[in-house]
Amino acid sequence: MTLSHGDPFHPYLYARVLGIYRVRVLHPSLTELKDMDVLWVRWLEVDQKHHAGWKAKRLYRVNFIPSHEEGAFGFLDPADVIRGVHLIPGFNNGHITVSPEDPVSKWDYAPGSNWKNYYVNQ
Repeated sequence: MTLSHGDPFHPYLYARVLGIYRVRVLHPSLTELKDMDVLWVRWLEVDQKHHAGWKAKRLYRVNFIPSHEEGAFGFLDPADVIRGVHLIPGFNNGHITVSPEDPVSKWDYAPGSNWKNYYVNQ
């Protein structure tokens, strides 16, 4: 969980960590190599059609951005992580199904292992 900068609907962004890396960076503004820690993540988006929040007395619902869409994967500075959250699978909506029109990234998990959506336990 990290802050969403400027989203009027929801103050946080959610992601699944796929890997933790230390990279050596050389930027024109630097005089020598610098070690940098990064998280490689797959982003989740808040389901804005699902009525949720404290007033609604319902948990927010999130789902993975489809792997073939731009912005589905990215890098995140570990210092930007607020905390880990517990995601509760949306059992009533079932697993993600993959069709020929919906290509699978090699970073997708095995069929039947990802749920269509998850609830953010607050």
